[in-house]
Amino acid sequence: MISKIFSFAFLLSSNLFLFAGEVNSWECSKFQNAKIYGSDDEFLGELGPSWLSDSIYNSYSSYASSWSSNSIFNDNSKYGNNYSDSSVFNENASNPPKIIKDSEIVGYLSIGPSWVSDRYDPSDIKYTCDWD
Repeated sequence: MISKIFSFAFLLSSNLFLFAGEVNSWECSKFQNAKIYGSDDEFLGELGPSWLSDSIYNSYSSYASSWSSNSIFNDNSKYGNNYSDSSVFNENASNPPKIIKDSEIVGYLSIGPSWVSDRYDPSDIKYTCDWD
């Protein structure tokens, strides 16, 4: 009986781990045209197809550049390095950028931690929603 309880608990916890923060294709509409704001309310671009002028996936946008201070893809910015408390790429960041749509927080743009279900990896969004 004890082994069945442990087996059930393991299955339940592993399934929660697998789906936490994962982007599903039916969720793309909740991300499309959502705005990204840093913890200091700095506008960091928007989510959506690469042809949108402010999209973080538009290679001609300053929000997708490796040199702009308000780009999550700038390794030297507080939003794009791997050690800042405000960075997308620090899985332990306590203040990653917010994803906002219709004045509501949809979640946070962050690579982790994987057990936090309201954090979404920008690469997962890009490829799941086919916005490259």
